Amino acid sequence: MTPARDTAPAGRSVAADLTLLLISAIWGTTFALLRDSLRHIHPVELMALRFSIGGAIVAAVYARRLPKTKPLWLRDGARTGLFLAAGYLFQVIGLATITASRSAFLTSTYVPMTPFVAYLLLRTRPDWGGALGVILTTLGLVAFAARAQFGAGGGAALSLGAGDLWTLACAAAFAGQIVYTNVAARRSDFAVVTIVQLALSAAVGWGLVIARGGFSVPMDRVPWGVILYLATFATAFVITLQTWALGRTTPTRAAVIFSTEPIFAAIFAGLFFGERMGGLEIVGAGLILAGVLTTELWFPMVGWLRRRRA
Repeated sequence: MTPARDTAPAGRSVAADLTLLLISAIWGTTFALLRDSLRHIHPVELMALRFSIGGAIVAAVYARRLPKTKPLWLRDGARTGLFLAAGYLFQVIGLATITASRSAFLTSTYVPMTPFVAYLLLRTRPDWGGALGVILTTLGLVAFAARAQFGAGGGAALSLGAGDLWTLACAAAFAGQIVYTNVAARRSDFAVVTIVQLALSAAVGWGLVIARGGFSVPMDRVPWGVILYLATFATAFVITLQTWALGRTTPTRAAVIFSTEPIFAAIFAGLFFGERMGGLEIVGAGLILAGVLTTELWFPMVGWLRRRRA
């Protein structure tokens, strides 16, 4: 069977791509916050609270859509929810033992993973612009993280610990979530799919909390400010927008745009924690932006060249 091209639906709009960029900016604020909050609360407890609050918010906003739910929408939401739950669970487990910058880099490896996952699951392959964009952004991610990954002593940082492996598993889960959400959002109601995703993720979190014997942290010591930010903006708002936007683009295109997340993370760290980007990080940021522009402008450029030749 010949693989299909990874092409966007006819209704794809610039608004969807800008929405994905906004999502990346919000995600960029979460790494340092997650790392700090894990000093006070266990990863599965954070997950349970975050997705319960986020799911309740989305369900309240879109309550009128729920009575119209179809079985297909529930199946799509459950499938994407399993990937979402696995991704966030693996990420917070990894963050318990590695730095926020290392987590941001390893999580972003879902960019090169996504085209392969799309091929394995859907038998689709990216167009030339998307493929070139993935290559450029992957090189940018490596350069962007080089200072953090490779210390003055050289190769010691190349070894992968348990936290690194958990975070790589997180990246694979996010790649699967992007691919399946792209399919689900084209044929199912985006709000219902979002609610089911968040509800399933919350259920997984609470199941793990119960398996551990309940909450280990008194409620008055829970970092509620961070939890509410994560639940409201980085979960309810972002996952709803992501589900809507992924139905109007391609998995590869979305992954390339999402690769800007470490840039936003560095900007956030600079503004609030005084961290500054080094030379390699600036080069990496340039390559990531070049990859995004290549993916965005490939078809307009090809169309312009064809018109010039006609």
